[in-house]
Amino acid sequence: MKKLILSLVTVLFFTALSAQYYYVPYMNAGQNPRGLNKDAEYPVGGGISAGWTTLLAGDQTTPVWSSRTKLPFTFNFNGTNYDSFYVSSSGVLTFSSVVGAAPAYASAALPDATIPNNSACIRGILTTGANSAYANIVTKTFGNAGSRQFYVTFSAYNELSLGSSAYLWVSIMLEEGSNSIYFVDQRKYPTTATKVAMGVQINSSSAYSVAGSPNLNLTATSTASDADNSYYKFSRGVQPAYNAEGILNTVPDYLALTQVPFNIKAVFKNIGTVAISSCNINYSINNGPKVTAPATVSMASYATATVTSTATWTPTMVGTYKVTVWLSNINGNADEQGANDSAIKNVIVVPDFVQRVALHEVFTSSTCGPCVAGNINIDNNIFPKYDPSQYAVIKYQMSWPGTGDPYTTAEGNVRRTLYAVNSIPNMQVDGGWNGNAGSYTVALFDQFTAKPAFIKIESTHKINFKKVTVDVKVTPLSDFNNPNMKVFVAILEKTTVKNVKSNGETEFHHVLKKMLPDANGTALGAVTKGTAKVFPTMTFTVPGNVRLPIDGQTANIINLATENSIEELQDCEVVVFIQDIATKEVFQAANSAGTILSVDDVNNETSGIRVYPNPSAAGSTNLSFNLNSTEQVKVNVYNTLGQVVLSIDAKDLVQGSNSITLNTESFAKGVYTVKIEGNGFSSMEKFIIQ
Repeated sequence: MKKLILSLVTVLFFTALSAQYYYVPYMNAGQNPRGLNKDAEYPVGGGISAGWTTLLAGDQTTPVWSSRTKLPFTFNFNGTNYDSFYVSSSGVLTFSSVVGAAPAYASAALPDATIPNNSACIRGILTTGANSAYANIVTKTFGNAGSRQFYVTFSAYNELSLGSSAYLWVSIMLEEGSNSIYFVDQRKYPTTATKVAMGVQINSSSAYSVAGSPNLNLTATSTASDADNSYYKFSRGVQPAYNAEGILNTVPDYLALTQVPFNIKAVFKNIGTVAISSCNINYSINNGPKVTAPATVSMASYATATVTSTATWTPTMVGTYKVTVWLSNINGNADEQGANDSAIKNVIVVPDFVQRVALHEVFTSSTCGPCVAGNINIDNNIFPKYDPSQYAVIKYQMSWPGTGDPYTTAEGNVRRTLYAVNSIPNMQVDGGWNGNAGSYTVALFDQFTAKPAFIKIESTHKINFKKVTVDVKVTPLSDFNNPNMKVFVAILEKTTVKNVKSNGETEFHHVLKKMLPDANGTALGAVTKGTAKVFPTMTFTVPGNVRLPIDGQTANIINLATENSIEELQDCEVVVFIQDIATKEVFQAANSAGTILSVDDVNNETSGIRVYPNPSAAGSTNLSFNLNSTEQVKVNVYNTLGQVVLSIDAKDLVQGSNSITLNTESFAKGVYTVKIEGNGFSSMEKFIIQ
């Protein structure tokens, strides 16, 4: 009898153990789990990325279940394998084969008798309200077989306590192999605290919830990218005391032999129950011998830290190396879960590097008051400290706030969508730094330009009447064969003044006018180390007449097939950059070297002034114009800083036709402006000295 009782106790113990789940929070993770899902968080019909499938349409006033849906892989929940599931519009994903009425729209604590056994739940969400037409449940699979991630996303859903005009994105994600369940907090508007419940329910008497449920506050903002995302990982079993998870290998993707030795470092998260105060850091190269060094760290449970090995790495040959980094001997104990220890990256070692030209992409508008400080900061405080060859700038004028900037372009909107920018001011540096230009500093600039680059870009362009031609040559210092890498060419106007609106700015710099061939760029293709790739000449013929849109709304923006908004073609510049459109990383940028052969009058207006030859390189330039009167007439020539470099004596002018030869021998190469002012009139024209 004692043996029988003991056996029953043992069975009950292991049954309880098998049913147990624990979770680890990843707050402000800045990505989705493992970084596989990079898709922007937009609703169906509102910009959602390709590949998503609508499982259950929105606008369900009464909660309903989806049809039984096949999983892309077998998933083990609580010890049982499943190949399909149901999901309800009220936030319940269940593996149970039999379901009754769908659970009500309610932020109810778990366990809940109305929920089927074997379920993962996000309660407190619903599809009714202002966004109901968009509030769909959508699915998509990411990753490779063996470790795929299957997302069930409640897209543009409402939340009971936020009101009918609110929306949020949350997901239940199932991971192949690990059989972990993730609850992903992706997007929310407004920032008012939410009241939801997240967790797994074994049965009507057993469940495991995220702390704070059913009044859990989701922390994501209205940003449509993963930059503000958090998530909770539920795993089956008992949480170990000692478990250091490898989060991110931070060894640079490319290293130059001229910079050896290299530091080995990675970011780790303590997902054990005991704080980590000491450990060893280990690394191996190409699965070779382990290199171990002691490390002193301080990581509370659920905290993260970057750990650097004191043992450096000195490769002797160029090539691709697999660098694996992990922690061991945690507080003198073995790590209790080895499967998640390592932070792994393939690192390419090249012979040398070239100077990086950091790309600054600024999203701004002449209707945006807060944008002024950012533009002043970078244009007046940061960039003037450096040679223009050290950086590249593109400014995209946006269609908001209010009616937006008249120089909004469809191509600028494509770039905005790429970065999921939905608020300004915003600046992206090399596709990685995402912030306000007003907070950009010299230290940050130096940090970006100090990063080695392994691609050299050489570009020249010519402006001949209304035709702009651009030639680009790319020389890689390493082999690249990434289908996501593209070459982008942007034609900008250095200074514009006609798009003045409501924020007080009177001049705007580096304003995008056209991308060649368009905003989708040109595939870089496979390139070989040391072998230059020359792209076919890209051409843009300025179309039609100039038009100044009244605002930046879609109906009013310039149609680049028939018209343009270029104020002065001779004031245009070209920026070229190479970017991975999946990771957003910009590998290199360059300012194209330009030649202006001749400039047609883009605006089809006449200043009444003729400057010839233009451009000029002969030490003199001819000027002709007509005057109705010589009274109070002034003729001055200005450089780009607004300084007067030449004045013409009024006594040399006559009523009627005037022809004057300007002595430009002392003029530096560049753009100059001749301005004629008289009694009640003013006219100007630009010319170029080569």
